[in-house]
Amino acid sequence: MSFVRLSLLALVLGVPCAAHAVDLAELSAGCDSCHGPKGISSDSDVPTIAGQTVKYLSETLESFQVWGRPCIKSKYRHGDTSRPKTDMCKISSGLADEDIAALSGHYSALPFVPAKQDFDASLVATGAQLHEESCEKCHHDGGSTAGTGPRLAGQWTPYMKMALKYVPTGEHQVPRMMENSVAKFGPDDINALMSFYASQQN
Repeated sequence: MSFVRLSLLALVLGVPCAAHAVDLAELSAGCDSCHGPKGISSDSDVPTIAGQTVKYLSETLESFQVWGRPCIKSKYRHGDTSRPKTDMCKISSGLADEDIAALSGHYSALPFVPAKQDFDASLVATGAQLHEESCEKCHHDGGSTAGTGPRLAGQWTPYMKMALKYVPTGEHQVPRMMENSVAKFGPDDINALMSFYASQQN
């Protein structure tokens, strides 16, 4: 039962509203099973979702509901890791609009923690220039501030490289401006961008 449905039921029946927190706790526990406690991922193929904007998080979940992003099977990383693999399309399909709103609000209010990861220092300057030319308009302050798009600086770069490879195929639907930019990037450009984002670990 969704957060809002529980709220209405509590009002009608006089049930204490403590049930609200339990519902959100259950929803977020499911997300944390893959994305890490408080949405901070410890796995390079899974993105950190804490600290992203409400708009981005809600639109991402809605995109998964209509298969607008690749639905890759993944094992659980926390809790009961013996559970069968799942994917974001399956998970998001069970979420009501109220659930998406509650989860998006919850994770957007948590602090983003940059991933500690290796990068090629010799490529950082080139990556910074590429970001300024092609990405800054939507990913502000060198990608360290979530704007029209999500925060990129400090995000796991193996995850981002995987996501980008699905843009040209149409499996990862993005705004036309980003699609055009990604189409221009060669492997060296991608590596430089990733080094730039990975270098921002503070």
